[in-house]
Amino acid sequence: MSAIDPQYLPSARLENALRYLIKQQHSNEPTCQCGNHRHTEYILESDTWSQLEALQRLLCIRPATPKLPPEILDDIEAVIAYRNSHALMKSATTITPTVILQHQSLNSSSITVSCWRGDITVLTDVTAIVNAANGQLQGCFRPEHRCIDNVIHSAAGPRLRDACHSIIESQGRIEPVGSAKVTPGFLLPAQWVLHTVGPQLQPRQKPQPHHKAQLASCYRSCLDATESLPPRADGRKVVAFCCISTGLFAFPSDLAAEIAVDTVISWYMENTETTITDIIFDTFLEKDYSIYEAILSRPQCSISNNSNLVRKTPLPSPSAPSYNLFPSPAVEQARTWIEEASHLIISAGAGLSAATGLDYTSTELFDRNFSAFKSKGLRRLYDVFGFDGWDSPAQKWGYYILHLNMVRSWPVSPAYGTLLDLVNKFPSNFFVRTTNADNFFEKNGFDPNRISTPQGSYRFLQCYNKCRVDAVFSSDTIVDAALPHIDPVTGLLMDETKIPHCRFCGGELTLCVRGGNYFNSAPFREQNMKWEQFLKNTEEDVSLADDESGRIVILELGVGLNTPGVLRWPNEELVCESRNRAFRLIRVGMAASGCVPWALEDKGLAVGISGEINTALNLLLK
Repeated sequence: MSAIDPQYLPSARLENALRYLIKQQHSNEPTCQCGNHRHTEYILESDTWSQLEALQRLLCIRPATPKLPPEILDDIEAVIAYRNSHALMKSATTITPTVILQHQSLNSSSITVSCWRGDITVLTDVTAIVNAANGQLQGCFRPEHRCIDNVIHSAAGPRLRDACHSIIESQGRIEPVGSAKVTPGFLLPAQWVLHTVGPQLQPRQKPQPHHKAQLASCYRSCLDATESLPPRADGRKVVAFCCISTGLFAFPSDLAAEIAVDTVISWYMENTETTITDIIFDTFLEKDYSIYEAILSRPQCSISNNSNLVRKTPLPSPSAPSYNLFPSPAVEQARTWIEEASHLIISAGAGLSAATGLDYTSTELFDRNFSAFKSKGLRRLYDVFGFDGWDSPAQKWGYYILHLNMVRSWPVSPAYGTLLDLVNKFPSNFFVRTTNADNFFEKNGFDPNRISTPQGSYRFLQCYNKCRVDAVFSSDTIVDAALPHIDPVTGLLMDETKIPHCRFCGGELTLCVRGGNYFNSAPFREQNMKWEQFLKNTEEDVSLADDESGRIVILELGVGLNTPGVLRWPNEELVCESRNRAFRLIRVGMAASGCVPWALEDKGLAVGISGEINTALNLLLK
């Protein structure tokens, strides 16, 4: 097979697209006052994820006119298609039905109604997906908005904005609220996109009757539009709805879901011979999924007496969405490397903990466990990092005792079980290196002698002053003594004698995790030395091989950009600098955590898999 012309490699096409877009942006009035971001080489010297983010931002703020030159459009679409190919796709055929709408009349058809939580742009085997658009219909022009409009346009490519622009130009007016227009899906798995303009509210504004009617009209318009579309080759006609008008448009989620379900039911009652076979309510947030789950679980679900609503099967867990059983090329490549490996390194970051539910960015997790501390402006576990606004030591240690107890009480995880099965195939040839302080590897049965935690561990509290190297103490003992004295309402540690102090100097204690110069790394030096020795021995073992088989696999899970110098960059250096091309990097996670440098992919040394870690592990290892 002939080699790919270097100019057509994904990394080269990404660079070419960026050069053009940056130059074009510079010719216009600059919107960014940061000199670095106006400097082409600054962006081109960044890593692939940063370049993709820059591409997305440049396309987001770029109007539909003037049109892109054909060769640049080809480069941009090749880049977006290549990026999309790394995502874990979800087939609509694998979504568990929730209810079936079936009218009692003789010639009526039925509609399967389902609820799924995940990224709507990865849905395959669907006819159309719904985009919550604005009246201009051309997408959001603000890159900082994490809205569905931005998500869909980013995955579909710039021709979607062009198509929307043509619609507005043709009709000569903005799109009215409650209506819908159809465009091709372009680079999306979905063949069509339905753009509907929902009502926009101000935060905490109560929806008025006309707002409710407008939202209902959005769903009716989308269903009418879907009815006019051709069925898929298998005869099915599937439409996936996003949560219209919620989020930035501020429509209350619970009321919006009620309107969505009721409107679908009433529309079906008026169109019982519809050609639509499947309706999917797609949510991105767990709380929205729970709302739809509750509504669709109600007996009869507000449906009138002359139809039949059948409850099919229990809904899947919202925390573990299942995806296609068929793997992508990226997954296939990763599987092959793992099967051929002689040595395995598991490199784990915060994304792996989040995959078990210990998500430091989750407001829901904080609400469930630490609601007493929301009065301090804290909303997520991450917000506590570096926080010094405690009212008293009793409040501070009340929080930390509860936090430590939550982590040590966390249940074992199927994800770690899957990984344990994997490392058992490399009994003396594996090592774990993780920035996570939660001790989940050891808790889930991994050999502690093969785990390195360079960022510290919740197992220890240390003297903040580092008065001596052994001023490190078991956190379990301290938590056991203090926990009975935590007020369940206020979270305060009521017995101040249980506030921990250094037994040597009487000074303040803190978590033994890296957060500044105070960190005491002594408890972790032995395992770090074992890690260094493992690397040395492993490279010596594979150096005896006379091929370039890549027999050392680094399986990197949930490692983002918070502390890239600890795991992410060293892993890339191992791959780049290894003798005999001994290392292969498999990077798995959401967003940046699933993106490797494309130059390494071009060379066949690394692969990125973008998606939920539990699902990826099931595809890779089972």
